[in-house]
Amino acid sequence: MNEGFNPEKIAALKEKCKQAKKSFIYVTDEQQPDEDSAYFQFVGKHDGKEVIFDAFIYTLRAEYEMAVFDLAEQRIKEKFPNYTNYDEATEEQQDYLDLLIDEIESEEEVGVSEFVNIEEAVDFGIGIDICLNVDEINDEVIEKFVRKFNDGTLELDDSVYSFSYAAEEGDEE
Repeated sequence: MNEGFNPEKIAALKEKCKQAKKSFIYVTDEQQPDEDSAYFQFVGKHDGKEVIFDAFIYTLRAEYEMAVFDLAEQRIKEKFPNYTNYDEATEEQQDYLDLLIDEIESEEEVGVSEFVNIEEAVDFGIGIDICLNVDEINDEVIEKFVRKFNDGTLELDDSVYSFSYAAEEGDEE
C-alpha cells in the first residue's frame, strides 16, 4: 500500500503541520526554499479521499531556463555528436552551448506557462509538480498554493512567457 494514503501517516503529517503552524512541511531541511524551488508535503483530497501530496514547486523562470538549456543540449549534438553533458564538456563545447542559449533566447524559441502536474504512480502519496510565475518560492507562496489548491480556487495563468538569462531578476522580455 502507498503510505501516502495511510490514515496514520496523514494524521502524523497534519500534526507536524500544526506544530509548524503551516499547511505544509518541507520534506528535508536541505529542501527549504532556495528561491527557485522547494520540496514539501501537504494533506489534501484526491478522488474524494484524504491523501498526502508529495510536492515539488518551482518558478516559471526556472522552468524557462531548464527548457532553454534542454533545447541547447539537443542542438549541440549536431555539431558535437560526442557531447554527453555540461559537466564533462570541453571549453569549446561549453562556449558553443552558451552561444546556442543566446540564440534560442534572442529568437524567443521557448515559451513557458504555469502548470500543475499530478502523478498518481509514485512511491509515496500523490506526486505533484507545480510551476508558478512568481519571483521566488517562499513560505507565503507555498501557503497560498496549498490553500487555493485545497479549496478548489487555484487558477493558473495560461499566458506564455519568455525570460532572459541576462535579464535582472524579475525582468521579463
